[in-house]
Amino acid sequence: MSRRMLLRVAVLLVLVAVIVGIYLSPVRESLTRENVRVFVEDLRGLWYGPIVFILAFTVACIFALPASVFVLAAGLIWGWQLGGVYAMVGGLAGALASFYLGRFIGEGILHKFGRVGQMVIRQVDHAGFRSLFVLRSVPGIPFAVLNYGAGAAGVRARDFFFATLIGMAPSMFVFAYCADALFNGSMSEGDALTRLVGVCLLMLTVTLLPVALKRLARSTPP
Repeated sequence: MSRRMLLRVAVLLVLVAVIVGIYLSPVRESLTRENVRVFVEDLRGLWYGPIVFILAFTVACIFALPASVFVLAAGLIWGWQLGGVYAMVGGLAGALASFYLGRFIGEGILHKFGRVGQMVIRQVDHAGFRSLFVLRSVPGIPFAVLNYGAGAAGVRARDFFFATLIGMAPSMFVFAYCADALFNGSMSEGDALTRLVGVCLLMLTVTLLPVALKRLARSTPP
């Protein structure tokens, strides 16, 4: 086994060990609404608060902690505008870090899956941006899974950057807006949930409708 392969295996084992350790430790359980409020109060008056937040969000993305918690915290601390911007910066930084880690760990792995791996490689080469953008718009797919998966699949860095930037922007700002409105008492939890569901459905419609129409046009005889 080469040194590069040993290093990749070591990085993977450390990454998995830290993620499992976090999810089995009290750290996971401490991500409650009350603790988030304490975190908010601690950062609210600090000039370097945005830097701390962005670094914390970046590390959280690498170790697969829930991104929504940090986006909501950003909205609570700085409001939906600045909070949305800081969440975008931290989320994008964490996504890129996870992407390059996934690329390093999963280097050449698709070639070991024969025909299936070749199909994935062709799809990535042909429509990497579009495929990732569609997946970013589907609710429920874990943020970290897409980041590491895109890296292992060999998605071009440029396609990953823009698909992630465009795909996550609506949800980031809507989450931050809902957190800000809930904190200020101008929106109920039911209203916030309704808006989040509405945005998810809108993103799915905007993303999938052109694909469905294109396939329908291909299947319709001239």
